[in-house]
Amino acid sequence: MTDFADLCIVSGRVFDGRVRTGHTAVAVRGDRVVAVGDDARVLALRGPGTRIVDARGGLITPGFVDAHVHAVFAGVERLSCDLTSARTADETFALIREAVDAADAAGADPHAWITGGGWSHELFPEPTRQMLDAIVSDRPVALSDAGHHTLWVNSRALELAGVTRETPQPPNGRIVVDADGAPTGYLNETAAELVGRVIPSATNDEIAAGLLNAQQYLWSLGITGWHEAILGEYNGKADCTAAYLRVIGDGSLPSRVSGALWIAPGLEEADVPTLVERFVRLRAENAAAGFATSTAKAMIDGVPHGGTAALLEPYCSHGDGAGDGGVGELHFSEAAVRAFVQQLDAAGFALHLHIMGDRGIRVALDAVEVARAANGSGPRHHVAHLSMIHPDDANRFGPLGLTANMQALWAAPDPYVVPMIGEERMRRGYPFRSLADGGADLAMGSDWPVSPPDPWLAMHVAVNRSLPAAPDAAAATDGSPEVLDAAQALTLAESLAAYTSGSASLVLDVPGRICVGERADIAVATGDPFTGPTEAVIATRTALTVVAGEVVFELAP
Repeated sequence: MTDFADLCIVSGRVFDGRVRTGHTAVAVRGDRVVAVGDDARVLALRGPGTRIVDARGGLITPGFVDAHVHAVFAGVERLSCDLTSARTADETFALIREAVDAADAAGADPHAWITGGGWSHELFPEPTRQMLDAIVSDRPVALSDAGHHTLWVNSRALELAGVTRETPQPPNGRIVVDADGAPTGYLNETAAELVGRVIPSATNDEIAAGLLNAQQYLWSLGITGWHEAILGEYNGKADCTAAYLRVIGDGSLPSRVSGALWIAPGLEEADVPTLVERFVRLRAENAAAGFATSTAKAMIDGVPHGGTAALLEPYCSHGDGAGDGGVGELHFSEAAVRAFVQQLDAAGFALHLHIMGDRGIRVALDAVEVARAANGSGPRHHVAHLSMIHPDDANRFGPLGLTANMQALWAAPDPYVVPMIGEERMRRGYPFRSLADGGADLAMGSDWPVSPPDPWLAMHVAVNRSLPAAPDAAAATDGSPEVLDAAQALTLAESLAAYTSGSASLVLDVPGRICVGERADIAVATGDPFTGPTEAVIATRTALTVVAGEVVFELAP
């Protein structure tokens, strides 16, 4: 057995998952880190077959771990009608036409569905079926918004789903109608499932192909592991668990992954024991196949843009279901939330809770408090998004052992939400510093395909509290990007720790560190952002990605 290294990464600067160290190099043998130190120490392990990578002064970090991602949805979308690149309404329409033309050219069934998503509410505040009908009227079309809480469909899709002016409004959702009471083709939250249930599910082959497509893209961003945030049928999309089991079993998914079993909205308190029993069984079955699913995911409320986030005080104005004076609504009764949090906690499940409104946060914190009192310390529950938290509640996370699962890219001024929730509530959104100072553990994720999964983009916003400067970006009077309460910014070291060791320990139960003996999941950056101003973090890119000791991505020269 040779003592030579298989891979030596030199001439960089090592961030070990918690701090920027004085080390400049890392050596790897097999799938493990075997040395961390200066170049001379690491190069002493060089042998005839050792590959030497010059980091060129770039930061060497643990591989990033996305603690909240929908990799399968994103990958399938990338292989279908992907609208995420559109920056104008005309570009969106052009991409839809391209998808229709491609289906026709491929000889697809002339009545087959056109599906995909990623359209922007900023471009289409009131999308209508007539807009899609003008592009294609014979084929049904169903396109998720970027947030995947809304479905935009054409008239043919409504017809096939049987959605008419007589269709009653579903609980926790809204069929938007025009002045005459006819559906406009804009379906919010659970209303989207009225059409989603008649859309043919993607095949297992298509889902697996989407997952592997997503893996390749995530590797290009330095992401070596992730947490699939929904395992179960959702918004017309099939359960992707089988795809994970398939690619884990055949070895084509070397990335470290875990997943969250889906608690569908509307679960009743009386049905919680049955759900827990089913989740315990699924957890054991998946674990036997190498897939960790000891997390349960619930959406406690909706989203502010749709007026469905649950607020303590009323919305300021009407918007996609908010209504003047409305406060949104919870997706479960408070009793049901308390019941499933307590019972799943007792069964050893971590709760992964989507919450956007301050009332939703308070209800969840109260439920976790009850569970801790009943069960003692237990799994690391985490709250994703954190867009609105009442100041009284920010300091409760730490004592309750709750992790803040941050989608940091969103922690910037959002002019589109101000008319709905008001300037003051927007300004006190995403209180990362308050959460950290209150003792909350920090993790990061992207919610891709809701938003781009580039960790450096998210960390740029975390440390600057503003989006990168752009011609159309919101700006202050001096021309610089507008800032969302700079006092809530994280340091670069805190942000990197959250996206590496913080996420890895939370969702993968591994350290997420560059240390001797740890698995060699490593990302090498194009530079060292610690040496420049925070405004330049966005210039950082991933130059090299290593998964289990194998180089899986290299930036083209």
